Amino acid sequence: MKLIKTTAALLALSAFAGAAHAQSSVTLYGIVDAGILFNNNVKGLREYAMSQGTSSRFGLKGAEDLGGGLKAIFTLENGFTTASGALGQGGLLFGRKAFVGVSSSTWGTLTAGRQYSVSNDFTSQFASGADWAASGLGYGTHASDVDNVDTSNRVQNSIKYVSPSFAGLQFGGMYSLGGVAGNATQNEVIDAAVSYSNGPINLGAGYTFVKDPYYATYGNQGNSSTSSTGTNDNMNNKIYGGYASASSQQIIVVGGSYALGPATIGLEYSNTQFGNLGSVNAGGAITAPKYTGGSATFNSGEVNVKYQLTPALQLGGAYIYTRNSGADGFSGAHYNQFNLGAIYSVSKRTSFYAIGFYETASGTDSTGKAAVADLNGSAYSADNHQVAAIVGMTHRF
Repeated sequence: MKLIKTTAALLALSAFAGAAHAQSSVTLYGIVDAGILFNNNVKGLREYAMSQGTSSRFGLKGAEDLGGGLKAIFTLENGFTTASGALGQGGLLFGRKAFVGVSSSTWGTLTAGRQYSVSNDFTSQFASGADWAASGLGYGTHASDVDNVDTSNRVQNSIKYVSPSFAGLQFGGMYSLGGVAGNATQNEVIDAAVSYSNGPINLGAGYTFVKDPYYATYGNQGNSSTSSTGTNDNMNNKIYGGYASASSQQIIVVGGSYALGPATIGLEYSNTQFGNLGSVNAGGAITAPKYTGGSATFNSGEVNVKYQLTPALQLGGAYIYTRNSGADGFSGAHYNQFNLGAIYSVSKRTSFYAIGFYETASGTDSTGKAAVADLNGSAYSADNHQVAAIVGMTHRF
């Protein structure tokens, strides 16, 4: 009898432990990607290098059931370069994501930490550069990702809310604390977005306002939002690097896609404005005119299509046009870009890809000089055009 009671108690304890374990989970996930890159014009020279079409990463995400439909959640996601094993995002340990929060199917999700903006969540999927055109390489973005659609910049020190879906309608907002003593609004970021999904139709729109963007978002280091001097490699490009002294950045993005059988057509428009130029003490390697006020505005439009030719083979093509209105008497620049790619999946986790890019430039860029091609993630071209291609492999786990 004693043995029976003991056995029953152990079985009851095991059942309880199993139930408790089922209410909590931690998942390890990641992507490992490597490819061979060719660029025909890096400051006048040809380049052959190892790169990556999709950003290599590994992460941990977890959830604990708190009862009443409420869960505690967290995500820690690291970025790295497969070729060298080096940390990405300026050497941050969890530079891609690092946040903790609570989630409810009724009330939505509230998180705090280093995160993607809600605008990224709701609009980036409509751009080829953030979808199939080698997002890890960055070459497929809108004019060096001036509108951050390819999530070049995360938002740190942020509090983020995303609503549940109401018959396909979802909305959210984010606020990033600048963390500067004596100035509550310095380096702050305000972001809001809305999305709608119904069958083959997906729509999204976002608004982002950044104070002191050179430090608040383009500075990818852990202390960049409270720094007052320094060098920012994320604005080291000819397209908008000359506007690093802006006191504000405003981004408006709208986009949508429509699935028609095996084809999906995407459209996206963005308006990015760097305001009050000459206000911020910005370092960096780009030499630019000493702007004394005013603003510079970029308008970008993209049309793209991806086609599932077979269950394993996806083809994609995109055209992107960006116009810079110029600033302080300098005329603006025009950028035309074409992306073309193919992805072949040999399993649910492993795929091979080949993607090409072509960009042309004209007019006067942010440095006050003749515009040159400057694919995002690459050193600028010596002239007004640049051609690049990458062939590689992606494995997900």
